[in-house]
Amino acid sequence: MKCNYCGNEVPDGSLTCPSCGGAIQQPQAASQQQAPQGAPPVQQTVVVVQQGPAPVPKSRTIYVILAFFFGGLGIHNFYAGRTGCGIAQLLITLLSCGFLSGIVWIWVLIEMFVVTRDGKGVPMRGGALLLIIALAVIWVLAMLGIAIGVAISQAGGRADTITCVSNLKQIGMGLAQYAGDYDNRFPPQDNAAGLELLRGTGILTDHAVYVCPSTETTAGSGNEPLTDANCDYIYLGGLMPYFDGGSDCPVAFERPGSHSENKVNVLYGSGAVNTITLPDSVQTVTDLLQYLEEQATNPKVKAFLQKKQQTVF
Repeated sequence: MKCNYCGNEVPDGSLTCPSCGGAIQQPQAASQQQAPQGAPPVQQTVVVVQQGPAPVPKSRTIYVILAFFFGGLGIHNFYAGRTGCGIAQLLITLLSCGFLSGIVWIWVLIEMFVVTRDGKGVPMRGGALLLIIALAVIWVLAMLGIAIGVAISQAGGRADTITCVSNLKQIGMGLAQYAGDYDNRFPPQDNAAGLELLRGTGILTDHAVYVCPSTETTAGSGNEPLTDANCDYIYLGGLMPYFDGGSDCPVAFERPGSHSENKVNVLYGSGAVNTITLPDSVQTVTDLLQYLEEQATNPKVKAFLQKKQQTVF
């Protein structure tokens, strides 16, 4: 074999020429037998495989946002093509009328952290870790806010009930003082007109005592007389508390619905005040009078309450 540059003989297998140092081009071995001369050329078939476009990955950020706002309905799983999970969450929420929504939301919260692929197994784009943490913190704070709000509301309701009981006890003491001055009989008129005799005679002049704190009624002021517009308590006039079981007879109470859970405070002739939880069927003053009549055991108390059903609105 000779060098392509200088023409000198080069030993077989050498990579460079020992004379000029030029690179030696090695002959290539025939990989296949040459077709004989005159034979037709061999035709080669080329198969082209066409692939469809690559699937577009879903956004994990959108998945997390949908889970946070509409997780109970499974909207986030419908978006990601996880149809089975979406249908299951939707049915649990709807068929249970929301009673099992807590379980669904725990399920959704777990999905927000662990689901990274759509229903076809394609990885979602975007990590959304910070978004998940932020939304989780917002969710926890919202739940705490709701719990605190409910606790404050319940505490406020109990405080209003205590104040209302105090108002009725003051009215009871005023009625007892009035009866001591007027032949052992309470003021004869019903409702605000009867209680106005306590205020007008100077026995109980504080307008705030005649208003239940659970209502939006505006108390009167100064020498303004008591009316049904500025007095929340229903008063049953004309009772003689020291005769024939009058001490066990209701004489004043709030209108039903003034307090939560359909509770009502009732003042009796003895001056005692009881808080009663009424049935849901008791919605009006007449309903309450009928309920109190049913609960009474003294026939004269029953007759008194039955008569008041015709005169007290």
